[in-house]
Amino acid sequence: MTIKRQYSLPNCKLIVEGVGEENLTIGAPRPLLSMVVNVECHFVGHEKPLVGGQTFLTSLVNATTEYAQEYLSGIRHPTPSVGASEGVKIQRVEPDTHRLVMYPEPIAEMPSAAESIQVDLQTVQLFDLVEAIDQLCADTQTLPDLSLKLNPLSRRYIVSQEPITKRAVPAAIGASGLAVAAALLFMIPVPEVRRPEPTQGEATQESPIASPAGAGSPDPTATGSPEPTSSPEAVGATTGSPDASSPEPSPEAAETGGETAAADPTGASVLDAAPAITDADQISDLTGNLRDQLDEAWRNNPDFPEDLVYRVGVAANGDILGFDYENDAAVQYRDQVPLLDLLYNPTDTPTDEPIADFRVVFTTGGRVEVSPWNGRPNAESPTPSP
Repeated sequence: MTIKRQYSLPNCKLIVEGVGEENLTIGAPRPLLSMVVNVECHFVGHEKPLVGGQTFLTSLVNATTEYAQEYLSGIRHPTPSVGASEGVKIQRVEPDTHRLVMYPEPIAEMPSAAESIQVDLQTVQLFDLVEAIDQLCADTQTLPDLSLKLNPLSRRYIVSQEPITKRAVPAAIGASGLAVAAALLFMIPVPEVRRPEPTQGEATQESPIASPAGAGSPDPTATGSPEPTSSPEAVGATTGSPDASSPEPSPEAAETGGETAAADPTGASVLDAAPAITDADQISDLTGNLRDQLDEAWRNNPDFPEDLVYRVGVAANGDILGFDYENDAAVQYRDQVPLLDLLYNPTDTPTDEPIADFRVVFTTGGRVEVSPWNGRPNAESPTPSP
């Protein structure tokens, strides 16, 4: 028994023909259509409709939904390229014109006959098509397995709305300030280095001592060179001996003054500070939960030359509190994995919340591997925290 469903709008009409299960179709007031046989999409102003099957319908639903989201939000969605025998593609030609390209499936007897079909739609026709697809997806008696997959766009695809001239002002001010400071420093003369002059106590001199009697002849015992009056301490102070030099700063003061607080965008400090979750069943549940999160969020085709390895800390509720890089490729290609997007940044730093450490590997084949960092713990002996 063939079932036909029609979704009509002023500028677009979508017709779906198919069959349903016999035991659920006979005698039902509105039988269930579970398998597509033929699909027709009519547009006002175009004589020939777009005709296809299940592949065409699925591609039409996905392409129209993605393009409508991109058109309304103004943010370009990264979609894979569509080629022959792969379905439908929509692209913007003019502000009010949108080109729908259909790639029909090639025929085995005549492979060259499969040529693409182009239809230029006005904006009102495009949104009538969107409304027809929404009615189809909301119809519970037609293709119940068909649904719209709407996922939030990663924040790395958002383009800054601030004009480039405004963003360039701070950089220009910083460069000009650096140039002025360099010019002023260039004008300062180089200080002259002079050797230290000896003090009066260091100068050795011979001074005769007059006779007390004043007889005109000097006292033989009073002649000679007097011994210097300067002490070794005074000599050391004026000649720059190590004992008289200024004291060096203490190691604690040097260490305190040299360290600066660095930002921790990955939350890696939590991995060693927080206590560890040791329950084997809980770690097993968190392993599957983390793998599902990463599989759902990772949509890009990998183009890195080797596997990316990370150490990831997960709270008891499944939130990712921090991660660290375990190889150089993980640092270089971190923008291609969703860890930064899934990282949970709490308003206050937790001090005693336990976490579970996992080894996460993004392979070059497009798979995500998740395993406990220290291996799967036994039920009797808890795994020590790293």
